[in-house]
Amino acid sequence: MASSDPVSHLSYFFGNITREEAEDYLLQGGLNNGLYLLRQSRNYLGGFALSLAHNGKVYHYTIEREINGTYAITGGKSHRSPLELIDYHSDEVDGLVCLLRKPCNRPPGVEPKTSQFEDLKENLIKEYVKQTWNLYGHALEQAIISQKPQLEKLIATTAHLKMPWFHGMISREDSERRLLLGTKTNGKFLIRERDNSGSYALCLLNEGKVAHYRIDKDKKGKLSIPAGKKFDTLCQLVEHYSYKADGLLRIITEPVKDPDFHLRNSKWLIFLKYGSQIHTLCT
Repeated sequence: MASSDPVSHLSYFFGNITREEAEDYLLQGGLNNGLYLLRQSRNYLGGFALSLAHNGKVYHYTIEREINGTYAITGGKSHRSPLELIDYHSDEVDGLVCLLRKPCNRPPGVEPKTSQFEDLKENLIKEYVKQTWNLYGHALEQAIISQKPQLEKLIATTAHLKMPWFHGMISREDSERRLLLGTKTNGKFLIRERDNSGSYALCLLNEGKVAHYRIDKDKKGKLSIPAGKKFDTLCQLVEHYSYKADGLLRIITEPVKDPDFHLRNSKWLIFLKYGSQIHTLCT
């Protein structure tokens, strides 16, 4: 399929790697001042992160995709593409610790890392466009490219409805019963909806007891546990806590499947069609 991805061709784009993995690659590259790489943001939709070495340390800068489709480091100048931003900061420090001097290229044979969430998102976008607009082949590809930011936001912010670990609006007591059923594996988890205002709870089994972490949405629509890292989507939040505890008692490991998952999964397209107006954009 034709792609609107502005960075996949760049030799210094590593895809969906963690902050720690980025630091390891820069260390392997010599950690010289100005050595840098680009990676996918793990908490901002359509965004990236710039990892830059200076004086033996690695600094990380979030690159957000703005509403109008431009890209900017938080508080910085807007650019038409991530590549244009990289070129700009090769000549201008403008808020960074130093100039971008040398790209840290991927080792031979290493492709940009993808995530389960990214793969799911792309497949769901295709499914939505195909079923909602009845498009196929080249027409399908062009529709996705022309409406990619809007489609990405719609699909990514509802993708949790397609995930078995999302149990909808159940009580605290019901979530505990489901987690304590069967094996008492540390790290078993589920996410439930607390109310209709966008508040959720991450329920985690640890040493035979269930811990509940409230997930709230701020004024910008970002999701987080109290004092925790902010995410655009529940899927990104789950992906983050599956590799880093970061305030939880432990990392989440084993999702508990919602007994009504198949029923909810089959209604996902219906929910999108009647719960959103985006389908009018291409009609």
